[in-house]
Amino acid sequence: MLDDLIASLSRPREYRRFAVETPARAASYVAFLSLLFLGAFAVSVKLRLAPLFAETFSWMETRMPVLRFSGGRISSGVRGPLRLEHPRYKDVAIVIDTDRTTAVAPKELEDAKAGAYLTADALYLPSLKPGQLEKLDLSRSAGRPVVLDAASYRAMKKSFDWVFYPAILLLVFLLFALSLAALGLIYALLGMLMASLAGASLGFGALLRLAVHAQSAAALLRALDQLSPVAVPYARLISPLLTLVTLWLGVRAAARLEPPPSAPAA
Repeated sequence: MLDDLIASLSRPREYRRFAVETPARAASYVAFLSLLFLGAFAVSVKLRLAPLFAETFSWMETRMPVLRFSGGRISSGVRGPLRLEHPRYKDVAIVIDTDRTTAVAPKELEDAKAGAYLTADALYLPSLKPGQLEKLDLSRSAGRPVVLDAASYRAMKKSFDWVFYPAILLLVFLLFALSLAALGLIYALLGMLMASLAGASLGFGALLRLAVHAQSAAALLRALDQLSPVAVPYARLISPLLTLVTLWLGVRAAARLEPPPSAPAA
């Protein structure tokens, strides 16, 4: 697949071969590009998000009071309202008042500059509807008693590392592969116009395979954007332009060469 990547980027004549490759090989190339992007994304997450998550769990472990949930009520050893804010993001804050059972008004949450308000029997969150709050009624919850303490947050962090990261990486891989396929359909439609202009007798399937390979430079640019400390300027404009230029060169190459070679094995 590495040779196909190099050929996709630098040897337009190879698009004649790509036009007749098997669907399985084209799908493998989509997976290959997706893995390259996934590697860049994983490095980005490790460098940018992992420290933030670790800091957040450490903050919860050291600053959050012990919360005990039993019989539909929450209790803690803290008397009166306690406002806790994230050490880095000051607008990320929660107010805890387990002595309170009365409803929280939207103005109270706004004045506290908090994103959540926890009382003895409910959790209040901002609503998409102006002037309202979303209420999670905890008094209706039934189950065994639960204690949230420092050990709980340490356990959450371990579960987060083992569940969240693999899940998000799998999701990113699938979404990127689907985006390549979806964009490939669009570029293949444009490729039909290019084929007409170039006098190439290429079916939609062949054009779709060409479109997949033509996205190689754009895929690498998106991976670079993940690794770069600053956004790549005009990346959203450059990516489709690179793909269209590459696709045009590939269609022209396929049009000039007759007859096409046999398809390589998957």
